[in-house]
Amino acid sequence: MLEGKIIKFYREYKQVKQKDLGEGICSTTHISKIERGLTEVSKETIQLLCKRLEITMENEIKNYYKIDSLLQEWHDAIIKKIPSKADTIKKQLDGIHLLQIQDFQRTYTLILTRYFLSNLETYHVERLLAEMATWSHLSPYESNMLLHIKGIYYLKVKSDFFHAISFLKEINLSEYSNREYFYDLAVAYHSIHSNVLAYFYANKALHFFMEIRSFSRMIEAEMLMLLQLEQSSDTSMESSEYQRLIEMAEDYGLGSQCALLHHNFAYSLLRNGDFESSSEYYKKAVDFRESHDPYYLGSLEGYINALSKHGHTSKEKLLELVHTGLETAKKANNMTFLHFFTLHQLKINGRQKQYFEYLETEAYPYFKQMGYVLPMEHYGLMLFDYHMDKGNMEQANAYAKGLMEKFRKNNQFV
Repeated sequence: MLEGKIIKFYREYKQVKQKDLGEGICSTTHISKIERGLTEVSKETIQLLCKRLEITMENEIKNYYKIDSLLQEWHDAIIKKIPSKADTIKKQLDGIHLLQIQDFQRTYTLILTRYFLSNLETYHVERLLAEMATWSHLSPYESNMLLHIKGIYYLKVKSDFFHAISFLKEINLSEYSNREYFYDLAVAYHSIHSNVLAYFYANKALHFFMEIRSFSRMIEAEMLMLLQLEQSSDTSMESSEYQRLIEMAEDYGLGSQCALLHHNFAYSLLRNGDFESSSEYYKKAVDFRESHDPYYLGSLEGYINALSKHGHTSKEKLLELVHTGLETAKKANNMTFLHFFTLHQLKINGRQKQYFEYLETEAYPYFKQMGYVLPMEHYGLMLFDYHMDKGNMEQANAYAKGLMEKFRKNNQFV
């Protein structure tokens, strides 16, 4: 009986004992049976108990069903990446005491963790993960949603892509209807340069986003697929595809998607040696983002890199941008970009010896520790060349060994 659940919740919430609640109305035993839904109870008795608890049963029943609907809408807004709607619904839920009733507590905690993950509020995410670690007897849906949350956490917060994949691959699709996790799998595989699997899961995610009619997420999935095709596609095709997606995002006012598309297109242009156009698109990505945006530093670093390679920007302007990057990275405690901006600073100032000393003793070990494959390969080759030029064969061989491991094959020749 729903009325019994509501009475029990408010009695415990207001720290009222059963005997005190029932005094002059009914016995403690009867209160216990009402709360457990084991007895019929008159409307008059319910009204008297509600009056003592200072609640209106009709309103609380409406709130109960409203919570169920709001939780579904909240999760949907998070999946579709509609932050304004997600924020509004959270505020609505925060004002409803009944949210803490046992029926909703776990669902609310899971969705709240997703909400904090979407805002990269790491402290709250880790606090809730610790709380959920004490849970037992999870439903199949709760178990799978928790796996999804852990996958996103290791993907976005820890940058531990292999752990992210291990959690996401455990999800049982027959017990979990949110196929959004295909996109997270695709991002994780993209991050370890497994292009075929990244494309495969991005395509599955695209079909899901089409089903739920999330235009912004469709663009994200298509963009991720495009990134995988870059290795085999010609530049003109890539440009037209990026331009198409950028125009679509701009037409629908999708700011974060525009920023991401400009950033990825800039990187594509950078790889193809068009440094001037690359710097222009990186600048657009920077302008779209606030400094507290977790992707701001990446776009700013790319902008500095493209400008430096283009060679038409003054040393003073470049160092000013680097200073902004260093200060922002320090404030965010982002060691990855602290290393990148420090390397830029040393290079722009022409301090080659200090550049390679810092790279060898600080930046490269960090990239290796974090498992960042592309920086490890790029800087490993740079350090190999540097030591070869200096005649430091022992140091050069140490980096050569690491580079050769990538190409080692398990062949069975004589």
